Amino acid sequence: MVKKKYIVGNWKMNPLTSREARELFSAVSRRIKKTRNVVSVVCPPSVYLEVLGQKKSSLLLGAQDSFYEYDGSYTGQISPAMVRHSGAGYVIIGHSERRALGETDEVVRKKISKSLKENLRVIFCVGEKERDAEGKHFKFVSDEIENALRGLKPKDFSSIIVAYEPIWAIGRSAKDAMLPADMHEMVIFIKKVLTDMKGAGVARTVPILYGGSVNSEIAAGILKEGHADGLLIGRTSLDSEDFSKIIAIANEL
Repeated sequence: MVKKKYIVGNWKMNPLTSREARELFSAVSRRIKKTRNVVSVVCPPSVYLEVLGQKKSSLLLGAQDSFYEYDGSYTGQISPAMVRHSGAGYVIIGHSERRALGETDEVVRKKISKSLKENLRVIFCVGEKERDAEGKHFKFVSDEIENALRGLKPKDFSSIIVAYEPIWAIGRSAKDAMLPADMHEMVIFIKKVLTDMKGAGVARTVPILYGGSVNSEIAAGILKEGHADGLLIGRTSLDSEDFSKIIAIANEL
């Protein structure tokens, strides 16, 4: 049985109009019809979720965030139930850009818990701001994982996907992306943290993705030599040709 790769596109605050969103979604959909070995997900701004959810496509939908309450006086927030009813099955939680705005590990934990109760698959982001010779970044990443996932039951981990995003590599050119060997090291480390938390059986069920200045030129190396289970892609996901090419590369591995 082929273990599918996950290719997730995070559109962030793009594009400007719903027409452009539909065109981008359709362009990718047309190109990936035969990529059956990949779970392909796009996470557009929430205002486009429902309209894109009405289109027949092998592309799945995810939200870029969700709140930790279902309803109430929370101006500007979107509940996990709203995400689900919009047609999305995935949600990104704990992205570095959200954390930069003040989101704590405790807030991330609460968001993950409520999203899982709404039967959403959680793409949980972790990653250090900088690397150091003493290896303190390993402790930083393990703390993020343990703080956010504590209290979850073993069965919950079947709906968790960990996206490792070294913050120092996000938004830069592909030449600044993490080397495949370093990513392999992080995959092993994250699996060990998960094993220590819930056992090897649970850890094996959790896909580990890489995110950080990915394009089609480096995708194969990160997936194959870096042993990543997939990619979380920002800027390149807005380029239908290059994003589709990454999905095709993942499909062939």
